Amino acid sequence: MRHIWVKLLLIIAFILLCVVAVNPPQEKIRLGKDLRGGVSLVYGVKMPEDASDREAILTQTIEVLKQRINPRGLLDISMTPQGLDRFEIVMPLPSREVQDLKKAYDLAMDDLMREAEIPQSRLVDLLGSRQAVATFGEKVAPLQNAFDALQQARAALDAARASGTGVDAAEGAVAVAEITYDDALDEVLGLSLDRERVVQALRRPNDPVQEIDPVTREPRFDETGKRIMGPSQRAMEISRLKGEFPHLSAKLDVAGEAFDAYDAKRTGFDDPEDLIRLMRGAGVLEFHIAISPLDAASGETIGVNIDTMRTELAELGPENTSSRNAKWFPINELQQWYEDAAQHDALIANPSQYFSNRDLVAAEYEGQYFLLLYTNAANSMTHGGEVEWTMNGASNTRDQLGRPAVAFTLDAMGGSLMGRLTGANVGKPMAIVLDGQIYSAPVLRSQINNNGQISGNFSDADISYLIKVLAAGALQARVTHDPIAMNTLGPSIGADNLGRGLEACWLAVIVVALFMLAYYFFAGVVADIALLCNGIIIFGVMAMLDGTFTLPGLAGIVLTIGMAVDANVLIYERIREELFTGEVDLRTAVRLGYQKALSTIIDGNVTNLIVCFVLYKTATTEVKGFALTLAIGIGATLFTALFVTRQIFYVYTEVLGRKTLPMLASTFPAIHRALEPNINWLGLRKVFIPVSVSMVLLSLILVGIRGESMFDTEFRGGVSVTMQTRVETPADGAEDATRLWLPHVGPDSVQERVHEIGRKAADKTLTGFDERELTILSELQRASILTVGDSRMVNGRNSADRFQIKVANPKGLAEDVTIMDTVVSAITEEFKGDLDVTNPLEFAGSESADHAAHTFLIEGDRLGESIGRPTAARVASFIGGVAVVLDDITPPSSLDDLRARIDRMRQHTNYTDAVGRDVEIVGLTAADPNDTAKGYTSVAVVVADPALNGLRPDVAFESWDRNLAAREWSLVREGLTRRSSLEQVTTFSSAVAASLKASAIVAVVLSLLGILVYIWVRFGSFRYSLAAVLALAHDVSIALGLVAVTQLIGSTGIARFLLIEEFQVDLGVVAALLTIIGYSLNDTIVILDRIRENRGKLPLASAEVINRSINQTFSRTTLTSGTTLLAVLIMYIEGGSGIRPFTYCLLAGLVVGTYSSIAIAAPLVFRGKSDAPHREIVAPEPEAA
Repeated sequence: MRHIWVKLLLIIAFILLCVVAVNPPQEKIRLGKDLRGGVSLVYGVKMPEDASDREAILTQTIEVLKQRINPRGLLDISMTPQGLDRFEIVMPLPSREVQDLKKAYDLAMDDLMREAEIPQSRLVDLLGSRQAVATFGEKVAPLQNAFDALQQARAALDAARASGTGVDAAEGAVAVAEITYDDALDEVLGLSLDRERVVQALRRPNDPVQEIDPVTREPRFDETGKRIMGPSQRAMEISRLKGEFPHLSAKLDVAGEAFDAYDAKRTGFDDPEDLIRLMRGAGVLEFHIAISPLDAASGETIGVNIDTMRTELAELGPENTSSRNAKWFPINELQQWYEDAAQHDALIANPSQYFSNRDLVAAEYEGQYFLLLYTNAANSMTHGGEVEWTMNGASNTRDQLGRPAVAFTLDAMGGSLMGRLTGANVGKPMAIVLDGQIYSAPVLRSQINNNGQISGNFSDADISYLIKVLAAGALQARVTHDPIAMNTLGPSIGADNLGRGLEACWLAVIVVALFMLAYYFFAGVVADIALLCNGIIIFGVMAMLDGTFTLPGLAGIVLTIGMAVDANVLIYERIREELFTGEVDLRTAVRLGYQKALSTIIDGNVTNLIVCFVLYKTATTEVKGFALTLAIGIGATLFTALFVTRQIFYVYTEVLGRKTLPMLASTFPAIHRALEPNINWLGLRKVFIPVSVSMVLLSLILVGIRGESMFDTEFRGGVSVTMQTRVETPADGAEDATRLWLPHVGPDSVQERVHEIGRKAADKTLTGFDERELTILSELQRASILTVGDSRMVNGRNSADRFQIKVANPKGLAEDVTIMDTVVSAITEEFKGDLDVTNPLEFAGSESADHAAHTFLIEGDRLGESIGRPTAARVASFIGGVAVVLDDITPPSSLDDLRARIDRMRQHTNYTDAVGRDVEIVGLTAADPNDTAKGYTSVAVVVADPALNGLRPDVAFESWDRNLAAREWSLVREGLTRRSSLEQVTTFSSAVAASLKASAIVAVVLSLLGILVYIWVRFGSFRYSLAAVLALAHDVSIALGLVAVTQLIGSTGIARFLLIEEFQVDLGVVAALLTIIGYSLNDTIVILDRIRENRGKLPLASAEVINRSINQTFSRTTLTSGTTLLAVLIMYIEGGSGIRPFTYCLLAGLVVGTYSSIAIAAPLVFRGKSDAPHREIVAPEPEAA
């Protein structure tokens, strides 16, 4: 009796833990992009010049990034190839609360950045009142001095003119003072606070830092023995920013508060910036011996002149130095190189001396700190040489000071190279360089081989980033630093359908719970408690793992509910059977019921766990979420059905002393008789098997006929079109200049209008297109349409002003044929009155392909010096790049408009080689000098590409001119002179088809092998294994066939009445097929387990044993199938069109799966003839009784 209360307390404690983990649900339950919407980021991939198989490199890049970002498949993040050198990532949107907090944070940052800009008029006023230094900090002190000197020179000139003497000298002094003042003014106006610098400061750890004694390097304590704690890394960085920009102190505090509020609520990849940061690294780890100031002083450096390197860094930047033995490498984060406020101040005051004290050569360039490292083979360990080496793993560890660090392990060849490098350089600093940035530079105390450590003042986020990047492996090609396009997408099942789908799920669960209550009475209450606990555990564990619920994930929950109901039904039916004999009391019946149902429940769930394990290990990340959710659900089912409910019944029988357990079937015996028939199932084999074979063959034929057209756009290549509606006019009834909002789905919606184009093309009633074009456009009837950006309810319908249309390539399309122009033409024609049209611009040279007069090599950090114009714009990060100068722009255009046009053209397939270049637009001449909002008539487009740096000795001028200057002139000219009505047009490759096909074959084979072996061992006969596997193949084949047949009947009246549409195979249908496999397998195991039990010690199962087993489990089959079918039917009818392909396939599979367990699997176990007289037999008394 004492143990029962301990068990109940443990159950309650675990359930409460899950409840806490999932609360508040609006924050902890993360919905996937198909349910909530997502953020789309398009990245370019910089292919190696000698790349022969770009498709293979792009595939490898995507697979490595998937392992880096989503190794466990918990996050709903998809990656879709676009062409051969770019891909799209779509991640889910966070909750509404997190979105609002992020918006508030972004507004605070925007306000800070606006304030950070120094307006010239305000600056001059403050110089006149001598308040500039107090307002903007010491950085404007030279300008204040130059201003004062100019004022004094002008006063002296006025005095000279009044006296008539020394006028020439005074005028010369004024001229010199004006030049000095103009230079100082240009310098200050070029200064601004970088947004990324503020973000990095806010992300630093905010915990107080232990102060370290500078002599002993030990922690410092006060007189009471308490540790002396200094300001946090974040506080020090913010303090530094306030010192540099005192006028921004209040705005920095506001931005910090907004960030803290947002950061407290967000989890995982709620912010696209988290994903962008993780994407930036290529995962390339290198090791370089650092050049020592002592070696330089003694002349022991190898072919490196430090003074020359410093000069070249200051004048040409880090990428344009002349040494072949050394290079300047940037420090990843300065915070890693100091431990307290004193060291921080020393570093800022004199960085060169600070690093020299650590035996390192350092220099500052454009606000970033660099260290000088060897790059020659004798003092470096890099990739790309004759010897290949890799990393075997990366993990969390602690350094000697107890700080978080990263431990890494090299392979055998890497260990050999590391031993050779470190053995020859003991006592020298060795820099650990990841993706071209220095993370640490420890002094080598001894030779090291396979194992190493990256240590520093890393935050948990830093450690997580390093481990993910290193563990996933290196990319074969570098991804662009930032996305070349970013958009917000609506839910893929549609916002209108989302609410209906979720309501239908809840309704289905409630109906199942009410059915259990009505049929089993008190036992139904216990089953409902188990279902509730099941749900709490699933959501709680997923919340603990920071997992995302997608439509496939919810499919796993549907299957879990079905299996949880089945487990309880199995137990209750066993209890009812024992009570029906009248030979045992309730206490014994409960014990025997659990005892006899145990093996069946275990077998059914373990076989599903085998499928989960194989899927999780071999399938793509899109399916891993389903496998993990189902595995958690199976664990929860076993826990609630075999442990939780058992304790409740123990209290019911032992503590409360109840002697009866009424159920509907025992209250009304006619129900009991109806649910245990006496049918000769084996005798019906002659009907069942021909019917099944015919259905399987017909299904395979239908699938073969439909071919690729059976699959949704995400499984096929095609075109993606993004369109922006025009600004409303008074004729539209608009009161202000807002965009035209169009309904997403429903009558006269964007989706309906696009699909109607496809239907007309399929019927050959669409005019203006030839036969081939009509075939292409017929695919629009199955196009995927998503909202982009914000959406709102207009006249009771979800509407938006931007839409993404994805249409797949038609079946049999030749590889050299593109559908882009045809699709664009049709969509533009349909929506011509609703779209935002971009009119072409004119400028000097806009009609000429000759670029020479308009492009300039950027040779210094001042743009004006390179293009011969009086502009003070600083372009240090573009040295070696090109400046494209545009004059006489008509009509004048804003910088934002020009940037949008050029960015749009850069995404065009004709300019794949230009993707990922750094671009900035500098205004040269404003249409109205007093109001730049009226646009510019002259601008410079500055572009940099590290691989085409015109100042590098290894880059020929002809290559720079042809591949950078000429290409950028062509891109800019075409982008600005093209008339466009669509915002973005790109081609895309199949999202998951290639990898899913390969992994699906492996997963299916391994799953079937695992099931074969397990059932063979458990049941002692290969026939049982074969029966189960053939039933699975039967169910999946017919379910696919029923999806394929919808293309033939989808347009008929009876199909519309039954809510059947022309369904296609998408990831939801894949999830449904996986669910069918799990359900059918569980259904089959139940019957096979009863056959094994009834067979007893007989060598083979006789016809009587098989028939009796099917009849005995008929009640369980009817009840479980009935409740599950009822739940799915409710979801099919009420869930809306968004989830209907999933529920249709699942509904069909459940019916076929129930049929196959009785008509296919069980008869296949029989060996012999089934025409023997059918008679009732009495099962042998079980030993357990």
